[in-house]
Amino acid sequence: MKSHFVAATCLLAFLVAWPSGGIVSTAQPPGVPQIVINEIAWSGTSASSTDEWIELRSNSSRDIDLKGWTLSWSDGDVLISFGAVQEDTKEIRNSVITARGLYLLERTDDETVSDMAADLIYTGSLRNGGETLVLKDPNGVIVDTANGNGGEWPAGSDAQGQVPRASMERTDPTASDSDGIWASNDGVIRNGKDKSGTLINGTPRAENSRKKT
Repeated sequence: MKSHFVAATCLLAFLVAWPSGGIVSTAQPPGVPQIVINEIAWSGTSASSTDEWIELRSNSSRDIDLKGWTLSWSDGDVLISFGAVQEDTKEIRNSVITARGLYLLERTDDETVSDMAADLIYTGSLRNGGETLVLKDPNGVIVDTANGNGGEWPAGSDAQGQVPRASMERTDPTASDSDGIWASNDGVIRNGKDKSGTLINGTPRAENSRKKT
């Protein structure tokens, strides 16, 4: 009788721990942000210097609703809300970032990256001299930053760069923000077209050209 009770107790514990979908969900390692700022086209594209875009990346094994999250820079003067059309949020087409997925923000309109749909359209420019981007969760907790020291951009290029208007790519999505985890798009591995139909020197909605080795 006792063995039957032990077996039943173990089975109940297993069923409680097992997700309803039947798949064990593996969370990201401790200390790794759920979502990071993955790529920044701070100098725009060859079609227009104002055609800036930003990409987020999820480190989570589950979909995350971004309602209540914010992305800001210029000491908060530019504030993007993922849950409501307010401040510098112009249009929200999707508020969910999928598990291990990418989320694309385009400035002003959906022609910045002309061959793929934006998840969110925003207003507000990035200074070529550098900005600090801050991503916060619904509780106002800072989840991630980009160029956290507030100086010049650690990567990316303007029109005179060796790779013109290259985006700034995160080389390690699991590492905390520092100058050393950013690199310029290599000009070889690219994805997406600008409003003129020219390939972008960046990788919106695709794996970055520069990765941790």
